[in-house]
Amino acid sequence: MQNKVIKAAMMSLTCAAGVAMAQGVGAVDSQAIRQRDRDRLLTCSPTLDQTLPTEVMLAVKDMTQARDQYQQQLRDQQQNLATCTDEQRSLLRDQLCDQIKDQTRDRDQLRDRLKELSDCVASHQELMDQASEQTRDQVRRSE
Repeated sequence: MQNKVIKAAMMSLTCAAGVAMAQGVGAVDSQAIRQRDRDRLLTCSPTLDQTLPTEVMLAVKDMTQARDQYQQQLRDQQQNLATCTDEQRSLLRDQLCDQIKDQTRDRDQLRDRLKELSDCVASHQELMDQASEQTRDQVRRSE
């Protein structure tokens, strides 16, 4: 049933495009037609809504709500960007620079601390030399 509805919608769009082309519609009008067709595809007729399974209807409802929420977030962000003043931008820039400087300082401190730790810890070769010397001492004592 769904395939028939989709095929019917595609056929009607194809016919509409064919009629528009036959009438010699220009590029501007074809763009308006494409937008109208997209709008038609985004909205469902009541008869189509009634024939779809409940799971599909719930999924469509969830997707519509998610889309609306996302578009609202985009509008809010655009509004925030439009109302942002030069002073706010400068303040944000200064905060970011301070954070970068703090991160650089922390990295340098960590690097220095790691160097100190590596200097304190004996190397593998030193440990092996100590172990072999202890073994020799134990062998000498046991003889």
